[in-house]
Amino acid sequence: MEEAKVACGEAALLAPGDPIPYIVELSIARGLAYPQAEFEKLWLKILDRAPEHMGAHLAALHYWCEKWHGSREVAYSFAEAAAARAPRGSLLAAMPLFAVFEHLPEVNLVSSFYQSEVVTKAVHGALYAVHSARPDDPMLAHVRHLLVFFLVRGERWSEAMNQLVHVDGHVGALPWTLTSDPASDYAIYRALAVAGYEANGEARRRCRTERRA
Repeated sequence: MEEAKVACGEAALLAPGDPIPYIVELSIARGLAYPQAEFEKLWLKILDRAPEHMGAHLAALHYWCEKWHGSREVAYSFAEAAAARAPRGSLLAAMPLFAVFEHLPEVNLVSSFYQSEVVTKAVHGALYAVHSARPDDPMLAHVRHLLVFFLVRGERWSEAMNQLVHVDGHVGALPWTLTSDPASDYAIYRALAVAGYEANGEARRRCRTERRA
């Protein structure tokens, strides 16, 4: 880790305007447990060079998470600040959803949690982000997959199906990559979304039939 830190410093000297050495150092900072003041100094260097870099923001979010060197409150604050300054077309508006995901309880299958105000607000921001993002943004599929996870858990079947239309066939993203069998886990959520969507559609058709009767 120390050698990697030195290498990042040398790379930064060779290309002062390049954010990549500093972005790589974010993971080193997490591993070496940089003091918060030192981490913030590193983060400011990245903001000066690449203020809208989604990958950098996600790496920084990990540092601020409860399981590393911050807390739930600090991580939420960081994510919300990033979303607040996100220009239209930036996926940074989805940052709060990633913060919520990073702090999910280990076991929580209750739909009411996923319909709570905090989650609903984060999902709303992510939906806005994918709607306004560039179609070729390399992080777009990652945000859509995380939306599928939350929308299915929140029983928002129609919106989940809309995201699946865009990402079906691609499973190399959170949250599936954290499991031992990403394709299988994705397939389960896909099946749940389809079943929920079809059942909800059947319920709507039944209501229309009853009203006509």
